[in-house]
Amino acid sequence: MDPTDTLLLLYEFEARAKLNDPELEAVLESVLELDNVETKVLETIAALAMEPPAHFPLLCKKALRVALSLHKKQPRADPAKCVHSLIKLSLPSGVSEVEAHALEEVWGYYEEALAIIAAAPDDFPEMETLWLLTRAWNTGVLLYSLAQFPEAEKWCGLAMGFIRHLGSLQESYETQVQAWWWWGGADLGGCSSGA
Repeated sequence: MDPTDTLLLLYEFEARAKLNDPELEAVLESVLELDNVETKVLETIAALAMEPPAHFPLLCKKALRVALSLHKKQPRADPAKCVHSLIKLSLPSGVSEVEAHALEEVWGYYEEALAIIAAAPDDFPEMETLWLLTRAWNTGVLLYSLAQFPEAEKWCGLAMGFIRHLGSLQESYETQVQAWWWWGGADLGGCSSGA
């Protein structure tokens, strides 16, 4: 396929995004209709959708979800960046409240990440696994601070699910997280399993 069409659509997407054009989604749809669209193109579109002054989180997520789907179909997939971006976009850091629908959406991305890691543990960067663990744990801590104890326990438990995939960092983090979990994190900002 001639890359000219793809490049022209990328330029059009960038220009329309910068101009806050309401027809921007139509350009994304045109890209999705291309034969054999590459994950890199979709990741670029996702980045352009959020590059200031543009702010199109729904289009960004759509492009990333399609890219993630394509990554999973490739023999040498590299979905870590897509998963990271989807979670970061759906669950911004520094928030003091979390809406239930956002948590549900992000939970799905975490489950997908765990499945990807379990299927090919050597292909997923250890630091990305650590980032996933930390974000899930911090979400649990936030929910704990908001007195949403069942949800907090669920998220802290999810974080613990990433520990076995940490490789060289596993023992260190396993000890820390288990201590926080067991003691309820009174001084450390952790969650309690109630056990």
